[in-house]
Amino acid sequence: MLPLTTDRLVVRPFATTDLDDFLAYQSHPAVRRHLHGQPHTDEAAAAYLAAQGGLDDDQRDAWHDWAVEHRGLGRVIGNIGVYLPAASPTEGDLGFQFSPDFHGQGLASEAARALVEALRSHWGLTRITASCDEANVASARLLLALGFAELPEAPAGQRSFELLP
Repeated sequence: MLPLTTDRLVVRPFATTDLDDFLAYQSHPAVRRHLHGQPHTDEAAAAYLAAQGGLDDDQRDAWHDWAVEHRGLGRVIGNIGVYLPAASPTEGDLGFQFSPDFHGQGLASEAARALVEALRSHWGLTRITASCDEANVASARLLLALGFAELPEAPAGQRSFELLP
């Protein structure tokens, strides 16, 4: 299924050579402020990228995460992924994070549109969910712009969304 190519981006499996780029944005305070837990250590990040790079596209009950590479710069500026539950084969849960250096340029939207299209065509997903910290206004705005509807009930401190056909 991958890579997915847009005008400015390539969404592709992670490679071990993406480690420095991944660590740079994944540990950035502006990214971490809306995420739980601590940033990956170098060793944990390397193991994560290796595992994600080798994950079968159709594996269920797994988080599938891909590198978002800026075509003009040739470097990874974010990641985007989906959790595919085995119990609900037509559903998935979307997630993403991008380097603050590239916020506000429409790049996350570009990557998400390409991935949502692939999730529908390759996996046949008919319901895609997403959530974000209630203070993460930019992610909520992006999800709404993609056509997601905000759900009235969400866990405390979170906003939940769904995208139906």
